[in-house]
Parts: sequence; C-alpha cells; structure tokens
Amino acid sequence: MHAANSRPSRAGWIHTLGAIGAILLPLALLVSFFTSADTGDTADEVITYAKDNESEVWLLQIMALVAPLLIGMFVASLRVRLRPANEVYQALTVIGGILFVAFLGVGLTLWAAPLLSPDELTTAGADAYLAFDDAGWVLLGMAGISIGVMIIAVSLAALDLGLVPKWAGWVSLLLGVVSLATIVAVGIFAWALWLVAAGVYVLLGRDRAATAEAVVA
Repeated sequence: MHAANSRPSRAGWIHTLGAIGAILLPLALLVSFFTSADTGDTADEVITYAKDNESEVWLLQIMALVAPLLIGMFVASLRVRLRPANEVYQALTVIGGILFVAFLGVGLTLWAAPLLSPDELTTAGADAYLAFDDAGWVLLGMAGISIGVMIIAVSLAALDLGLVPKWAGWVSLLLGVVSLATIVAVGIFAWALWLVAAGVYVLLGRDRAATAEAVVA
C-alpha cells in the first residue's frame, strides 16, 4: 500500500513538466510562425534573413530540440490517464504523439539548422535551403495529421471514460479533425489550442490523477 501511494509523487514532475511544455511550446511556435519575417525567394535574401534574425532562428532550433522531451512527457502523462480506456485509443495516443514530435522536430530543424551560422552560409548553401524549404511544410503537415490522430483518440477515450463534460469532449474531437488540415493555418491553430487547453487540464488535475494512479496500483 505504501509503495502504491509513493509512486505518483515520484512521477509528479513528469506530469508537471509535460503539461507546462504542452502550454508553452505551441504558444512559442505560433509567435515564431506569425511574427517572423519571410526568408525570401533568393539566395541573397536567405543569407540576409539569417544574419538579421539569429535569435528567431535559434528559438526555432531550440523548440525542435525540446519538443521531443516536453511533448513526450505530456504524451506519457496522457497515457497514464487513459489506462482504463480501450487499448486502441491508448495505442493511437502514443503513436500519434511520437510521430508528431518526430515530424515536428525534423521539420523545424530543416528550417533552422542551416541558418545557425549565417557567416558561413554560402550562396550554394542558401540555394539548397530554398530547394528543401517546402519539405519543412510537408513535415509540418504530417505532424499535424499525427497529432490530429492523437487528439481524436484522446477525445474518444475521454468521452468513453467520462473524464470531461460531453461538450468538451466533442469540441476536443472537432479540434482533432481540424488538426488534420495542418498544411493550412487553421490546422496549426487547432492543435495548438488543444495542447494549451489539455496542458492546463493536466496541470490543474495532477493531484487527482495521482490519486487515481494510487487506487489503480
């Protein structure tokens, strides 16, 4: 009995960091996407952008590096809460979350890594950057599809288990469907909003989840 009660306290920091990451990461990503300047359409414009926006480039790369850790913790936290749910929902939650951070991390790295050393960026390198720039958007779209699947699975599981009011479950499900359209801006807003809301829910409900874990254990 004592071991079961102590387990949640040891894992509590994972729930907390994951929830904070789910709140801050999408907000930082939206700010970066919609406030940063365009890299341009020529090699000279790309080089100029890299020199004038070093802080933005580094922010993008840092997000790519921390996303697997923070969102991974968040997905693990969701998986714990969905232990009583259908195994298919659990599997889709984990698979969707893993693919999301993989595609997102690679996509952001494609956009940021080549520009981290602007003084060493050559015209040939800038031309190559322009050639694979669209690949970053494709990866972002794949990330959106992945997290859309995760959101749909979590929403259906939450509705089945009664973890949230039915209206909230259906809104969550709608956001998951819209997230599949991440290749356009509306999808990005959908999963970003869901991550922030779910992060707040997990953060505020951490103590209740810990109690539930102890009971199940």
